[in-house]
Amino acid sequence: MKLKCSLLIFCLSFLITTSGISQESRLLTTPGLFPEIHGVIEKPSTPGIHPAVIILYGSQGWAPVYAAIAKDLADSGFVALALDYYAYKEGNSVQAGNDENWSRWQSSVKSAVTFLMEDTSVKRSVGLLGYSLGSFLAVSIASSIPEVKGVVEYFGGGSSYTAELNSQVKNFPPLLILHGEEDQSVPVSKAYELRDAVLAQGGEVEIKIYPGAGHGFNASWLPIYNEAYANDSFQRTIDFFRRKL
Repeated sequence: MKLKCSLLIFCLSFLITTSGISQESRLLTTPGLFPEIHGVIEKPSTPGIHPAVIILYGSQGWAPVYAAIAKDLADSGFVALALDYYAYKEGNSVQAGNDENWSRWQSSVKSAVTFLMEDTSVKRSVGLLGYSLGSFLAVSIASSIPEVKGVVEYFGGGSSYTAELNSQVKNFPPLLILHGEEDQSVPVSKAYELRDAVLAQGGEVEIKIYPGAGHGFNASWLPIYNEAYANDSFQRTIDFFRRKL
């Protein structure tokens, strides 16, 4: 199944070959306009207006696989933007590539939503799809963007500080959590903490914990890869976005 290899993870610089897909992050907005949006955008082949999904990578940043994820989402009926949020710049500042620039990454997500809303082929309904660090980013920003109608987070979580977490999930959109039971990078307790915080605020949560799975359980090149879990998590992602966006 083509999709099992492409809905991947947290950010290894893994090169795959996908015919007809531009795999490198590129400037999507007009040069000279600010804020800039970098990444890859893919659209469904069918005419009409479609909901959008923004893909947020993990801590290692851009990898060509995220372009393939965008293509798979487009094939499933979504306008998909794989956002290179590390490339977001203010003026002539250096590339945003560390935790000190967290607010810049959040601004990049907000700008990406604005960029999509200006596209007449995009429905005013956006989903955020995060992997590891990208999941933490999605959780931190989703409730502040009215157009975000759903969040899918793979092996991430919310703030470690209770007050901040409660603030993040106030008026939170519907959430799907996908996490490995044996995750050693982001413990599964983070999934349960996030679930409980959203539910306590009256939010809507769906959660799937994969027995024995570690961080990046859907990465086909890793020893911990589980094909059944990869396929299941992808289908849950698509089904969730189809229902919520």
